[in-house]
Amino acid sequence: MRRLIVTSWTLLTTGCVLAAAGAGAGGAIYYTERGAEGTVSASVSRTFEAARQAFADLSISETKSGNEQEGATEKRSLEGKSGDREIAVDLKTEGSGTHVEVVAKKTAVTWDKDLAKKVLSKIVEKAK
Repeated sequence: MRRLIVTSWTLLTTGCVLAAAGAGAGGAIYYTERGAEGTVSASVSRTFEAARQAFADLSISETKSGNEQEGATEKRSLEGKSGDREIAVDLKTEGSGTHVEVVAKKTAVTWDKDLAKKVLSKIVEKAK
């Protein structure tokens, strides 16, 4: 019991809380201080297209995208707006998959973690 309490406390104090297991994600989806993150078992390119499909499905208007290559690491980004929310998706090569971070900003200092998780869940679903 003590180990469970220590483990739970460690997770809570680091700002990452397990939100939901994602079988297609190759791991779990985690809440972070500003949104949600996880790993998808697909290439960065495939995951980027899944992010675009997720934006369309969730009525998020794409406003900006970018990509860069750092050696073997590919990084891509996608930004959009939905009402008063600004959504940013950052993708980075991680092993044979892609690390995905989603942030849904309400204001300069507040975030919509539930929307970020919803966007990430949709990306995981579309990347299969």
